[in-house]
Amino acid sequence: MPTRRPATADDVPALTELYLAYDVAELGQPEMDASDIGAMITTDTGESVVLEEDGHVIGFADAADSGEIETVVDPQRPDRDDLQRELLGWVVDAARGRGAARLEHFTGPRPDGAARLLAEAGFAHARTVWRMRRELTGDDLPEVVLPEGVELRPFDAERDGRVVWDLVQRGFDGTFGSHRRPFEEWALFSLGPGRDAVCAYDAGELVAVATTGPRAGEGHVMQLTVDPSQRGRGLALALLHEAFRRDTAAGHPATSLTVDGENASARRLYDKAGMAVTAEFHRWERDA
Repeated sequence: MPTRRPATADDVPALTELYLAYDVAELGQPEMDASDIGAMITTDTGESVVLEEDGHVIGFADAADSGEIETVVDPQRPDRDDLQRELLGWVVDAARGRGAARLEHFTGPRPDGAARLLAEAGFAHARTVWRMRRELTGDDLPEVVLPEGVELRPFDAERDGRVVWDLVQRGFDGTFGSHRRPFEEWALFSLGPGRDAVCAYDAGELVAVATTGPRAGEGHVMQLTVDPSQRGRGLALALLHEAFRRDTAAGHPATSLTVDGENASARRLYDKAGMAVTAEFHRWERDA
């Protein structure tokens, strides 16, 4: 009989394997890596539990103060639906207890996957998110063209972390699905091992940034934003091209990112950069 207990950092290796199996079955491709999982467990703005049976981790759930929730179950379990229902019940109560007003859970596009269980639990499909990807070959990488007066500077997490965090919060403020995060929480996900940032400065001020890091053996742009007063100068495209260049130098075969399905301007930008849709994710929501 499975038992539920709080997740700990010691569970990260087992959870990495669990997420790999679940994400491939549910989303069609790997999504979470060990650093993401470790950050999620470590942050004090949420709480996590595992389901364990005979010493093996077979399920996981996380409830964040923001209302973002996760439920993951071994897809090979014949009782996987019942286990995920149990975790959904726990995570809804936990998020509500932490003050969340609105709950958000991602699934793949299959109607017979987790989507069916979320619908049963009162969630509705609220948004579609696209994963986009560009394969990288050194002979056709676009040139990085910066506006006059703009320069790229090396990123130092200790020196620049809070400046980048501030721009990310302002740049995404008010966009669908964005959440303002305390610096400490954001840093766990964005400043960990292997993370970097492409930083553009004009007259000594940070005007655009792309936070980056490896994901599933490829390069990944986690956040790309431009200071609202600096938009329309070609900064976003230049930073994306620089991310391609850096990922190529690091030996990554491709660069990926995610974009909200209704963000038409961002989608046009990524199309222009030669990126193509490779996966579809659905965001489900309900009141807590």
